[in-house]
Order: sequence, then C-alpha cells, then structure tokens
Amino acid sequence: MTGVQSGNRRVISSVWTATLLLVAACREAPVEPCPSPRVSGIVAEQAAPVARPSPFDSAFAAAGAEFHVPPALLKAIGWVETRWHMVDGAEEFPGRAPAFGVMGLRGTALERGAVHAGVTLDVARRDPVANIRAAAAVLDALAGDAAIDRSRPEEWFKLIAPYSGIELSDGQAAYRREVDRALGAASPDLASSAAPAPTACQPPPGSGGAPDYAAGVWRPSPNFNARPTDSTGRTHVLIIHTCESNYVSCWSWLVNPASQASAHYVVSEDGNEISQLVHERDRAWHIAATYDCTLNRGHDCWLNGVQSNDFTVGIEHAGFASQDSFPASQLEASAALACDVTRDRGIPRDWQHIVGHGQLQPANRTDPGPHWPWIPYLHRVQALCGEIVVDDSAAFNDPAVAAAAVPAAWTASDSTPGYYGGGYRWAAMRPDATDGAAFSFRLAASGSRTLDARWTSGTNRSSQAAYAVITAAGDTLAVVRVDQTTGGGLWRALGTWTFPAGWTRVVLPRRGAAGAVIVADAVRVRE
Repeated sequence: MTGVQSGNRRVISSVWTATLLLVAACREAPVEPCPSPRVSGIVAEQAAPVARPSPFDSAFAAAGAEFHVPPALLKAIGWVETRWHMVDGAEEFPGRAPAFGVMGLRGTALERGAVHAGVTLDVARRDPVANIRAAAAVLDALAGDAAIDRSRPEEWFKLIAPYSGIELSDGQAAYRREVDRALGAASPDLASSAAPAPTACQPPPGSGGAPDYAAGVWRPSPNFNARPTDSTGRTHVLIIHTCESNYVSCWSWLVNPASQASAHYVVSEDGNEISQLVHERDRAWHIAATYDCTLNRGHDCWLNGVQSNDFTVGIEHAGFASQDSFPASQLEASAALACDVTRDRGIPRDWQHIVGHGQLQPANRTDPGPHWPWIPYLHRVQALCGEIVVDDSAAFNDPAVAAAAVPAAWTASDSTPGYYGGGYRWAAMRPDATDGAAFSFRLAASGSRTLDARWTSGTNRSSQAAYAVITAAGDTLAVVRVDQTTGGGLWRALGTWTFPAGWTRVVLPRRGAAGAVIVADAVRVRE
C-alpha cells in the first residue's frame, strides 16, 4: 500500500468513526429504550464506553485503517465482548470454543480472522494488537460476504449479529443493543437510519420480573429437568461460575436447546441486569461433576458420587476466569442475588455452601478464577442478609465489624470436618486455666440480635462449653453452656439479646474439668 493510499484510508476511517457515532446516536425520532431492571439500586452507566480512552485505542485505529473497518465499531465490540480485558479463554460450556483476546474471538471466527490477518492462531490469541487485527479482518470478510456499501456507516450495523455468533434472534437483537449502547446510541434498535423509528419501547421478553427473583429478567431455558425427590435433591449449595463470554452471548447460549446446558441465573458485567433461566426448584445443567467431599472441606460426604446439579443452584457471571478483577457493581448485584437464593432455599452462607465451579470440578474448570474476591464477596452476602460472622482466623473476618483473639496455647486444626472458615482452634480444659478465645463484633446501632455458635463435635469435646456474652461496657448479658460432643458443623442458637451499639465480645474460656477439649470455631450475629 502506498503512503497516499494509507493516508486516504486513515482520513476515511476517521470520517466513518464520526459518522457511525452520529448514526447510532442521532437517528430520526429516537425513542428512549425501555429501562432495564435495576438490581440492588444499581443503574447502568450512561456514558458511552467508546468515548472513553482504552488501553487499545491505537490498535483499534490502526486495525480499522488497515481493514477498512470503523475503529469505533471495533472498540464498541471489544467493550461488549470483554470490557477490554485481554482474556485467555477457557471452556465453560461443552461444545462452545473458548474466547480469546480483547475481541473475544473464538472457534471459526478466530481461525478466519487469523488467516485474513496473516498471523498464527497462537499469536491471534495472545497478542492484543494481532487479536484486534484478526477481529477487524473478520468484519472486513463479513462486509465482503454481505456486499455492504462501505461508504454508508449504517450498513455496518448489519454485521454486528453475524460477528456475535449468536444463533437466536432475541440474543442477536440484545447483542446489537449492547453494541449500540457502547457507541452511545439513544435507541435500543440497531436498524439503519432509513428504517422507521419505533413508536414505543420494546422490552425484552419476560422483563416484568423473574419467578424467583423479582429484580431479574425471565428468559426460560428448555435445558432443565426435575430434581430428585429424595434427600439428594434438597437444594443446599450455591455454585459461582463465570460464563467465559459476554452477558448476552452467555444467556443466549443457555436458552438455546442445542447447548444442552443452563444455569439458574446469569449476572451481567455491570450488574445492571440479571437473567433467570431456570426455576430454583428445578435442576439446571451447569456442572458436569459428581460430588466429592474431599474438594469441599470434607463437607456432606454422604453426597459423594451424586451428580452436583441435583442439589445446587448455579449463578453464571458475564466475564472470564482469567480477568484480573470483577466490577464492584457486578459483585454487588451478585451478592444481593446470592442473599436472596440462600435465604429462600435455606442455604448456609459459608465456605462449604457457596463455592466455585472450579472447586467442585477441578479436572477441567477453574472459574470463577483466582481473582474472584471470595472473602469480601461472602461478607457482602452475609451483610445483605443481616449477618456478621466472626471466625477464629483473622483472614476470614471483615475487620470493620469482626475480630477474634485466640491465645497461642490453643491449637489450630482442620482434621474434623464441619468448621466454618479454614479450620478451628482447640485447647485442653484445665481447672486453673485463665485464658479464653474471644469473638468480637461491632453493631452500628443498638438492637435485638440472635447469636449462634459453631464447633466441630467429637467424643473428646467438652459437654459444658461456656459462651459468655459481654458488652463493650463489660456487662455480662449471659453465660450459655453447650454440649460440644454433638451438634457440630451447624449453627446452634445461643440466644437473643438487645445489644448496645459498639463492640460486643463472646468469650469461650477453657476453664473446666480436665480430660476434655474445647473448640473455638465461629460465632454468628443475625437479625
């Protein structure tokens, strides 16, 4: 290519970028899109992402000029696909190739783009510039296949659905809307400027509320069946997934009969929308593994060999296990949903009952990945459900509201299953002992709360473990004795009291008859 030709292409590309934005934002008689359901007070961002700087702006511009594709369209698609993360994809759903790079290229699209861009598949996967060039090459090839008039910016909107790889028309329309929003459009429809403007907003199917979660959108999947009617079908574990794709591609695939996969919920990247696909009472097809309690802190070993879909609820999250962070708004929306599911289904909010897909299926899954913020996430789920949990280990506590002080003489262990966090502490009872484990929690305002305690039981445990409830002023509200030889692995109520604002301690001393041990594991405060 000559320098003059290259310069002309850059000028034309700049004109297309400006015109494309105008077509997207200024069509005649635009109407406001139907408002998406708001989740936990979260409102979708109004600013067009394409108008913001990205780490890859120069690559979008160069690839657009090289392949005669509007850079703004490349940038918008990159935002919708990966939020401009450079992702190293993994399989989440059988039969669906993993996505790679800023542009989320996968399968035949990745192969076609690499060939047209003149790079190897590995380079197209790993190098962001090559990945963006490959995506531009795909759009260039699609433009040639469709014989669009490249001088008319609105013609490029015809290629958005083919690029997405989504088969179902509802999903294609939703994907076009997302790209349109990324460009800064005022209308939810990506019709050409010559198309008649809609006279009213067009809500997504089922936008009146999901059956189990009113804030969600009901998009029913045919891919489910009934849970077992015996005890193995009792719902009591929540599994956290990442879709390994964008939000629309995720739910579109899971409502497609061809996928033979589903989940109960999908949370969008920004948390502004949640789709429910399967009733919680039914068995979604979201995890291929049978249960193995050795992967879950020795919890519920009686379920070993049972297919994990039988007793779990699955929440998919738009995004990738390889991304280095998750948006705060997505985590907040997910935590609100998790609180709702656990409250309605009686699922304990702890480390054995809210787990990752990769934890229970480590042979071929890693999601939600190493950067899912498990400890603050679980703290938020608990807080939204009116709980504070104090563990014997500081690593599992929110220091703003929970703290534990355990004397050095107490031994850390995880040999008996049923503990709350990463293990528990134990100490031998002695008549002259003066030390004790203290679990402290802070309330912002006075009020009535119920306290529960948790321990691991065994025949060598004390039958007279004494929990002393002491206010910040030093007043002892009660001393509650429990039998730790039984009842382990569950929350056991100590009682309900009215607490003042500030810090309260629950102290577990080890003074008592020799010959037994006492276990300090966790204390829970609930409304």
